[in-house]
Amino acid sequence: MKMQADYHIHTVWCGHATGDIEKYVLRAIELGIPEIGFSEHLPINVPIDEKVCPTPDEWQSYLAQVREMQRKFAGRIAIRLGGEADYIPGHEKTVERIKTESRLEYLIGSVHFLDGWAFDHPAHVSGFDTRSVDAVYRDYFGVVAEAARTGLFDIIGHFDLPKKFGHRPNGRSVSLAAEAIAALADTGTAFEINTAGKDKPVGEFYPCNEIIAACREAGVKLSFGSDSHAPEQIGRYFPAARQLAAAAGYRHTLRMDPHRSLVPLCD
Repeated sequence: MKMQADYHIHTVWCGHATGDIEKYVLRAIELGIPEIGFSEHLPINVPIDEKVCPTPDEWQSYLAQVREMQRKFAGRIAIRLGGEADYIPGHEKTVERIKTESRLEYLIGSVHFLDGWAFDHPAHVSGFDTRSVDAVYRDYFGVVAEAARTGLFDIIGHFDLPKKFGHRPNGRSVSLAAEAIAALADTGTAFEINTAGKDKPVGEFYPCNEIIAACREAGVKLSFGSDSHAPEQIGRYFPAARQLAAAAGYRHTLRMDPHRSLVPLCD
């Protein structure tokens, strides 16, 4: 059984990952992954005081290296040139410009900030102490819905990220996510099963099983992402993620090729 394509991969260029691009490619080939996509953070200003994305010059080097790998490994593995952009209201034109000028094949949209609060950063987790967890989820999914409706993003990343440190709403996550799920369905935006959550304090994939099932019922398309920050993390936990997707009723997964092909989940 083939591995799923992995479209959420970071490299040394982001400033908080290790390993050059070729090491990730070689690891994917070793695992038998048929297609990967690099999704480095776009070089945009974000409200945090540390390096979390390439500089504009580094971004150009990133683009050049991925294109070099596409040529070098043609016929051995499909490599897609993508990016991940924080959705921050008011920055849409900047994201659109970089996406267009860089000729990205796809773009992951992620929400890491709520009114400037980096809610998923370990240094800022105390912000939950003064906020209602339900309100955090409600605000988060509201911003995710906005992101989907911009039409800028092909995939929404780590769909229920506020649970990263184990914060759970009193209400059902799937109910709080209803507006965002509807926005994905209406705009044709996919979501990913992001397996990095398994290695976070919450100890489970993003999103939760209920949200995966609700996305399936709404007709939202599915991709997979390891959110790798080191070559050995490529494709991590994908067999278990595939089982969850199948249990929710998914039979196909989305490819980031020019035709946005649907391929069998299990082949």
